[in-house]
Amino acid sequence: MNATAKQPKLLKKHDTAFQVEWKDGHVSWYPYTYLRQMCPCAECAIIRHKGRDVHSLFAPQGDGDITLIEVSDDIQPLDVQLVGRYALQFSWNDGHATGIYPFEVLRETCPCPECAPPDQKSPIQTEENN
Repeated sequence: MNATAKQPKLLKKHDTAFQVEWKDGHVSWYPYTYLRQMCPCAECAIIRHKGRDVHSLFAPQGDGDITLIEVSDDIQPLDVQLVGRYALQFSWNDGHATGIYPFEVLRETCPCPECAPPDQKSPIQTEENN
């Protein structure tokens, strides 16, 4: 994936999901529950990796088990801020606000069926996978 693909063209907050239109034309929809469970802060990463240290040289790889982050159905961002020109920071209605979501990571974790690895089901429900 080239550098342009990881640059956002449009960022938009909706009722249940956050939309990113990328400069290469791809559109990603991130359900708020998914974004909150994928929080990249150290606290959430350790929870997703069942208490294992995520900062060591031998740290577990991948996102871990996102279902270990308990999120209510009414999770909403109260605020979304740009961090420099490289990331977003969400302030959630559950009080959590420490995760910084780099655009590169957002693009790599796009949950749409087109971007999901072949061995994983996309968390986005479409007519095809309902």
